Amino acid sequence: MKHIAFQALLYTGVLLQMNPVFAQRVEATSTVITSEGTISEFGPQGVVIKSEAGSQPVRFISSETTNYVDENGNPVAVELVKSGLPATIYYTKVGDTLIASKIMVRTSATTSTKVVATTPAVTVPITAGVITQFGPENLIIKTESAPDPLSYSYSKTTTYVDETGAPVAIETVRSGVPVTVHYTKVGNTLVASKVIVRKNAVVPEQLIEKKTTTTTTTRN
Repeated sequence: MKHIAFQALLYTGVLLQMNPVFAQRVEATSTVITSEGTISEFGPQGVVIKSEAGSQPVRFISSETTNYVDENGNPVAVELVKSGLPATIYYTKVGDTLIASKIMVRTSATTSTKVVATTPAVTVPITAGVITQFGPENLIIKTESAPDPLSYSYSKTTTYVDETGAPVAIETVRSGVPVTVHYTKVGNTLVASKVIVRKNAVVPEQLIEKKTTTTTTTRN
């Protein structure tokens, strides 16, 4: 039996010497796998990747032979690899351990656009007319469209400006001055938020009374 076993080993050795290709085929091979996600933890001995919402983070073991590159294949300093960056991990599986051979950090990741709800613009009503009365708590405006004067209350937050938007002294606001009032309606009260004092007011055409003098000549 020993003689037969020795002949079998000798025969196998001859085959390996005669056919090197046969010897190469019996070598163990490993497959490189990739995994994409966002780095949730990075340390000197490994990196943790969170791939999808709801899935468990996956830990990969890194070493001195692990390469760090960007999406173009250019080397990346390990100091730039940090949590929050999207990455692709190239790794091999040895038992239950995932060993990272290359970590590709995507620096130009596409971020989702957050849709912000916008509220429609609020139109502030205005009234143009002439001040008929300016008191300590309200001002009364006579307009051409309304048959009766309109009363507006005002406060310390009410601003007074001219037609260019420059502030004007409140002393310039008085009866007979043409203005445009920006206001809000609170219940039945009109509250003035801004009063624009108009220098170039449109004055309605005045009726000019013409007097005719008639001279009567009496002949004798």
